[in-house]
Order: sequence, then structure tokens, then C-alpha cells
Amino acid sequence: MSCILFEGRSLIGKVPFGATREVLRVRNCCLCLERCSWDFATNREAEISAHWGRRKAENPDFFNGGILVMQSPRIESGTFFAELIQTDFKSYLFWRESGFPEAGVFDGFGAALIRSADGAVLLGRQGAGNINSGLAYLPGGFIDPRDVREDGSVSIDESIARELVEETGLNAEELRRRPGYYVTVFGAKISIAVEYCSALPADALRRTMLNRIATQDDPELEDIVAVSERDLMSSSAMADYVQMLLPAVFSAPGD
Repeated sequence: MSCILFEGRSLIGKVPFGATREVLRVRNCCLCLERCSWDFATNREAEISAHWGRRKAENPDFFNGGILVMQSPRIESGTFFAELIQTDFKSYLFWRESGFPEAGVFDGFGAALIRSADGAVLLGRQGAGNINSGLAYLPGGFIDPRDVREDGSVSIDESIARELVEETGLNAEELRRRPGYYVTVFGAKISIAVEYCSALPADALRRTMLNRIATQDDPELEDIVAVSERDLMSSSAMADYVQMLLPAVFSAPGD
């Protein structure tokens, strides 16, 4: 069992791991590094290494970099809190491809919710060779050691802004950031999204993003998809947590 405390909502207390699905809006996000090892990775090291050997042979582009996984997520006074543990990509991949069994942590990650001037959400479709290949999702990715400050706090805003420019070519400075965060809990996954608003309509914004992606040496995205409230994509083409998040985004009040 894993404890997720969501203040003032139906999710207070203990729930079966992986059973929760919820979209929440919070004012602040406070993350910090917990300097300990991930017991799941330590205890299953041999299985993880064997799995990595097979997956690396299948996809030589996989890189075993450092990433952070999330534990003890909770909401207190409108702020999302969680501790993060450092691990490596091969351990995460084994956990993910084993079906996210109970392991004391969640797959927590940052995401850029990009809105056009006419209200559409711009999603990226990930190219071949990536773990979300073929799916449309909010540009973003792992929280990693680069996001840890000297005092041990972890900047989700810096993580999301970095992924935004790496994946789409857009800089956070050329967009307007709406206050707060969307926190989407979908089983073992927790997405923390920052909403960025562009002055461009969807077609022009999509062209801008595609033009910038075209200049990248090794782009992660193969396409940009603009989604409006009227034409939500089929579920098979969109990451699961995005399917749940977008209806909440489109029904939320504007500025």
C-alpha cells in the first residue's frame, strides 16, 4: 500500500498502489532530494542488469543516465510536496516494463502544457527509438540530477523549461506562464505540468515548433499535434495521463 494525501479530496489516506486517477490544480510545488538508495533497484540488481542487456541490444541509443523517482506525494495548503530518490534509467526501465509493480515510488515527471492563442493544446508525437514512441504527449521528461540545487531542493520549473526547449525549440521566456501547476495522477505516474500560453494561434505555433525541431541534430519529436476541445484525439494516439488531463484543462476557467 502507498499513501497519497490529497488535502480536502476523496484520496485522503491509503489507497492501493496504481489505483488512483485524478487531475488536481495546485498553487505551488515543493520537491526535495532524499539522499537514500532505491531498495527496489538494489534488491533486483541482477534482473535489472539482464533486462538492460536485452533492451540495450534492441535499442543501442538507450542511455543509462541518472534520473529521479518520486515518493510520498501529498498536498498541504495548496502546495504539492514530494521527495525524490536518485536512480538510473535502466532500473526505471525495468520497473516500467514490469508493469510498475509496487516499489515505494512513483514515476514523477515534468510536462509543458502549451496553449495557443485560440485555446488549443500543442502536443508532441515522440519518434521511433524512444519509450513513448508514436504517442502524443505534453513535451517534458524525467526529473534528473541537473534539477537539484545546492540546498537539496529540486526545481520542477527549471526541469520543464529545459525539456521544453530541448524537445520543441520554444523558450519559456517567449511564452506567458500561468500561475500554479496541474498535477495528474494516473496509477504509478504523476505528471506535474506548467501551463505556457503563446500569442500565436495554433497553426502558426505548430509551424514555429516544427521549423525549430527541423534544425535539431537528433530530434525527439516527429510531429506536433494541435488539439482543441472540439477535436480531442483518439485514445490510442495519446499518452494515457494526457487523455485524462485534457478534458480538465479545457473545462477550467480562463484568466
